[in-house]
Amino acid sequence: MDLLEEKHVSWKAYMEGYPGSPWNNAWKSPPYPASQAPADQAPDNGTDLARYFRKHNAFASFHSTQKDPARWGKIVDDGQFWRDVQGGAETLPEYGWFTPDIWNDGHYLTNTHIDTDPRSEFVPQMATWLEYVFFGNIKADKIAGGQCSGVAKLGLNLDIDLLLSDPAKAWSKSRVPPGMLILVTFDEADFNATGYDTNYDGPNQIYTVALGDMITPGSQCDLPLNHYSMMRTVEKNFSLGDLGKNDTAANWLRPLWKQEFTWGEVHWTGLASTNQLGLAGTNQFRLASLDGIPILVTVAGGWMQAARIVDGACVSGERQQFHPVPADSIGLASVGSGVLLTWADAAGALYYAQSADGAHWSEAAIVPGAQVGGAFTLSGYENTADGMVKAMACWQGENGFIQYAVFADGAWQAVGEVGQLTDGPMVLCQFGPSLFLVYKERNTRQMRMTSYNLAPFNAFDAQDFNGVADPGNNTSLHQWAPVDFVVGNFAKKFAALQNDYLAWGNLAMAAINGEMHLVHRDAYSDTPSAKTTVFGLTGIMTHSAPYSNGYGSLGQAGWTAEKTMPAVELDPQSGIAMTGSGDQLTLVWQAAGSGAMKWMQGGYGP
Repeated sequence: MDLLEEKHVSWKAYMEGYPGSPWNNAWKSPPYPASQAPADQAPDNGTDLARYFRKHNAFASFHSTQKDPARWGKIVDDGQFWRDVQGGAETLPEYGWFTPDIWNDGHYLTNTHIDTDPRSEFVPQMATWLEYVFFGNIKADKIAGGQCSGVAKLGLNLDIDLLLSDPAKAWSKSRVPPGMLILVTFDEADFNATGYDTNYDGPNQIYTVALGDMITPGSQCDLPLNHYSMMRTVEKNFSLGDLGKNDTAANWLRPLWKQEFTWGEVHWTGLASTNQLGLAGTNQFRLASLDGIPILVTVAGGWMQAARIVDGACVSGERQQFHPVPADSIGLASVGSGVLLTWADAAGALYYAQSADGAHWSEAAIVPGAQVGGAFTLSGYENTADGMVKAMACWQGENGFIQYAVFADGAWQAVGEVGQLTDGPMVLCQFGPSLFLVYKERNTRQMRMTSYNLAPFNAFDAQDFNGVADPGNNTSLHQWAPVDFVVGNFAKKFAALQNDYLAWGNLAMAAINGEMHLVHRDAYSDTPSAKTTVFGLTGIMTHSAPYSNGYGSLGQAGWTAEKTMPAVELDPQSGIAMTGSGDQLTLVWQAAGSGAMKWMQGGYGP
């Protein structure tokens, strides 16, 4: 509401069964006595069953609304909604919200407070109300309480069957003003967990439909979206900015703007075949974004070379001797106005150097306390808690457990434990207010992931419904989750094995606006093609305990269905790197067979 009113966008919150609570002067200065609080439910006469509940009216629970009588007056009942519908664009707000009552939103059987298990009984009940009342064209006297609206007929008069066969006619007959988007969604899927366990398996996927004359009926959007995405869509539509919370990095309904992610043409780097550079290892090149431009750094035989990928070309810089880089792998990350490079020597010591341009480097220094026993990764990130730009390195320790260290203010902090095991590649990336680590599961070709929360607003001490402390569901700040989850299309859900993603070889992961993309080789010897999948859910919680209920964690999250990248073929040893900036990704890889280095870019068009 703050953002809407700052841009003078009109809004109303329509609540079915709302008793029309008058504004109370006591709300100006909380805390106020509980007896003065807005109505918790209605009717509340000790006789009739309540059908309105304030917990489903978030507008009424914010002090910014309670303290302002003008804002409070924008919370109205369903009768006002139907009167506004009759007036069309002249009376409907630019942004509106409608919450059905406790029966029409699927909580209880109609005219009861009876829940069912399973709750599938509610599906036809909700569907009937949605299609025949909300979208229907029903005489008001045929609906309980309908005559109070003062209109002859209720419903938006949108014929759903006609919409699929003749959308133009359906919209022209309806009471929906041209250009209005309607989003129908739920707050969560139903799942009755029995106890707390690390195998929490939701699934928290919800029905959501977008209706409007700008949408092709029957089309689907395969972007990873959640409720923060719906908020971001509203912010984008009205140019509102954002709240600086989980909405900031959320994706939005890009198809409304005809935006689609596509990969461009494949290019040769011009500097880069295995023979030309003498690249003996598999990860002796890395990408980072420097001032919005992808920079490619390669290391071979003690020599370093940097190239910028700009205006459709890979422009090489001069080679520079940089003697203490004997390792098979390097890490590269954007940190502030420069880049940070890491590498491990044969004894497992981890070194680093910094550069403002990717070509001229500081003297090599050692990361104190780090002992690398295998693969490692490096990523820059903005710490949501204080706005500082930092970097994190993760690596496989000598015992197989993953360790990490944070680089901030020009120095490395103490080494810590991620707490997970690996015996292969890993990749680290910031998406929204979280860091995500994807890595090979030990002794398998599965990929697993875990999270690290950077935002104070996603860290809390949990309570149960009775207000009693529930530490098993606390979430953490600046700590790795004690559990991990399979990378897959809602993995650990039904048909879990079918949806787990497998990889053989190195991994690349990078984020653009609203999305984090993962690229990896297929898992079989005769399938060198690369696979790509997308993660896009902001607001992920990093639980503190290994036996939480899993709500809001990666246990409820999934990736999009994998797609094959026919232009990219990889050997199990092929190097691969990716970086993102704005709406654009840049991918560099060693081609299967020749080892020649190629690159291409992908992103969203205007």
